[in-house]
Amino acid sequence: MRTLALALLVIAPAVALADEAAVVAPSGSNVALITSYGKSIAVKVGGGKAATVHKGMAAGALVTGHDKTLVAVAPSKAAFFVVPIDAKGKRGEPITIKRPGERTDDPFAVVGTATEDGFAIFFQEVERQDPTAAHTYLAILDADGTPQGAATEVQVPWALAAAIDNGPGYHLALIYPGDGMRISMVSLDAKGTPQQHPDWASPPAIISQVSLFKTGEAIHALYRGGKNNDRILELDVTTIGQWGQQTQTPTDHGTISTKAILAVDAKGKAVKVAR
Repeated sequence: MRTLALALLVIAPAVALADEAAVVAPSGSNVALITSYGKSIAVKVGGGKAATVHKGMAAGALVTGHDKTLVAVAPSKAAFFVVPIDAKGKRGEPITIKRPGERTDDPFAVVGTATEDGFAIFFQEVERQDPTAAHTYLAILDADGTPQGAATEVQVPWALAAAIDNGPGYHLALIYPGDGMRISMVSLDAKGTPQQHPDWASPPAIISQVSLFKTGEAIHALYRGGKNNDRILELDVTTIGQWGQQTQTPTDHGTISTKAILAVDAKGKAVKVAR
């Protein structure tokens, strides 16, 4: 697993952090997250103006569920936190999540998922002296976004792209930069322990803005891909496959311009959110 971790995390942090993300909130409004690596994280609700939720180096993510959207942030040299946005688009006060120890490495990625009782957020950082060495922390929150204790470190050394509750634990989408970028999938138990080696889920492409969603009992990945990162692609990732073996051909849902951020609605449909 160490070899795979090295391959994944050799990507410059800017790949993970300079991206943008969007979700469709429970209210139906589009929520966009704009991350400028080393500068700020801002959130935009509907047609409103972008509001800064953090200044400085950080990674962030949007997680929807329980009639709210959480902005989850991993800042540099500070505690993790979430900012709740209610069904009316009103932002609440930041809620701090304690770290499990004294480490404060460089933020790399944040992903999260709603669960039956609340939320699960994965915060990922890389060591400053060795950017191939990752530390990933799992925080469990209740339905209001209140942490149920401090975050705990889990043995997930691979570059995070998305997460979803799969019942007994979680499915994680990862980014593997081998012969191009691939989505790799791995499942975890409820404590965050990997249940197998990651697979190769997608063909190589330029990949970003990955979302995981459910259709009945199936779990699907929707993402930007293709040679120019301008295609909306979908994969069934319910079953974790094998490392080094990619068997699926993604369903192509058409083009997406650089002026839009890809999101997925409650019905599993692609949504193009204006920047």
